[in-house]
Amino acid sequence: MEIDLDLQRHCIETAMKRRCNAAISAYFGRNADKVVLESEIAALQKALQDFDFRQLRSRWPMLSGGSRCHAVLKLGRAGKPQLAVDEVRIVPPACQL
Repeated sequence: MEIDLDLQRHCIETAMKRRCNAAISAYFGRNADKVVLESEIAALQKALQDFDFRQLRSRWPMLSGGSRCHAVLKLGRAGKPQLAVDEVRIVPPACQL
């Protein structure tokens, strides 16, 4: 599963929180694909729990928001969240492999 994150108006942490809240709201809506939404919510919650966002934003300023970069969250080996920006893999500081 790949989750696209919009960093045009928000930093990476806020973008993930907003996406997670939207997925939770959609989960309780009609005609929701609960299996897909459950996976998305779990991936976002894992990333929100594991990532050191302050360090991420200082290392990669484009993650601070106001950026047109393409950020994607994926779950990698053993369920570890991975972040790619403009197709470059970023290993978040708290999740070093």
